[in-house]
Amino acid sequence: MMLKKKLRPLAAMCMTVLAGMSNAQSNNPTTDDTVRLQSAISLDRATYFPGEHAVMTLSARNPQRTPLEVPEPFTATNGCFDLSRLGTNGSFVPLSARPVCPFRPIEPAGAKALFDAGEERRATVTGDALWQNAGSPGSGAGAGYYQVSYRNSSASAVFRIVTPHLDSATAVRLQDIAYDDPANGRAVRVPAYLHVFALRWYNQSFLCVAQSPSLQDKAITADSSGNVTAVNVSYRRVAALNNPIVSIKATANQQDNLTITWTDSTGASQTVLASASTPPATGGVEVGLDSTFERVASGASRDFHARVAGSGNGAVRWSVALGPGAPAAYPTGTVTASGRYVAPTQVSAPYAVIIIAQSLVDASKSALGVVALQPPAVASVVSPSDTVHTPALKPVATFTLNQTGPRPEGLQ
Repeated sequence: MMLKKKLRPLAAMCMTVLAGMSNAQSNNPTTDDTVRLQSAISLDRATYFPGEHAVMTLSARNPQRTPLEVPEPFTATNGCFDLSRLGTNGSFVPLSARPVCPFRPIEPAGAKALFDAGEERRATVTGDALWQNAGSPGSGAGAGYYQVSYRNSSASAVFRIVTPHLDSATAVRLQDIAYDDPANGRAVRVPAYLHVFALRWYNQSFLCVAQSPSLQDKAITADSSGNVTAVNVSYRRVAALNNPIVSIKATANQQDNLTITWTDSTGASQTVLASASTPPATGGVEVGLDSTFERVASGASRDFHARVAGSGNGAVRWSVALGPGAPAAYPTGTVTASGRYVAPTQVSAPYAVIIIAQSLVDASKSALGVVALQPPAVASVVSPSDTVHTPALKPVATFTLNQTGPRPEGLQ
């Protein structure tokens, strides 16, 4: 079973972030043909709970009619990302000065790849490797909107972290981990746990199961109102429930398969079987936007284009909502069925709105975009009554704008 191996948090297993990879990237510059690839990012969901397992799919496609030779994509030297958080002023603020490079250096430095005409290649990355600090206490992050951008391309994706309410939770005691301490050779036994809990968000509860055993008997941090601010184990949702969960019980066999029984607020009980070691399903329908951030002036418009993969039906339903920090009375503007966003005509101060493209085939899959609304520019006009008349003064020095050296104050 190799339980000891499974005990490593998923984030640590996937987090092969090379802090100095920005230097390696500069030593292996991409060729001019790299910009001719069409890159896109899609996420397995648009809204995540703190610490929830996430999967990001990165694709690169050659749209040309002839083959393209480019540096090998999805490698440590050519697969780096930037992570930013949306501020209350409607702009994204970088969370780190260094990029995050989660791909393992499988290919040697300088390796090339030949993309045939129309060929597309994909790679998946767990979100733990990219935004694991976005929901951790003390990181300056937490609930909000985030943008992950693929370096050397225009590909990006926006996701949201929310703070759900904790309905109920339990920790399942597993067999102790036994090993010999290398320092003294003594046998050591450490208790291990699997976590099962229910989180409630927007009038729906979600049954969640940790993806691997933990040494902690408590993994969830909640505030005084019972809202979850952090979960210290990687986990996934296994069921969506309509009624709040009152209690949860769980048992595990030697293979870590769980038998979970819960009771909801109506008194009804249900039992399911779940496996923490089974990875979540990947693939299926994926939705992405070719632009996830736009600055739009009052009364102006922008066209958004959604890409739906994994289905022959590429139709989406467009909608728009206020972003974080925007007062509830502020207008959102409108978005047409074709994805054209039209800003409100009265924008008195900068704020953000969220564009949502939801797949008509799979309503659980959608992509987010952010519009930073800007008030109209106001020209400064001096009226005759504002003019200040001063007596003529004899100049004491003469300056020309093409002279060398520092300019006098007022000529910056």
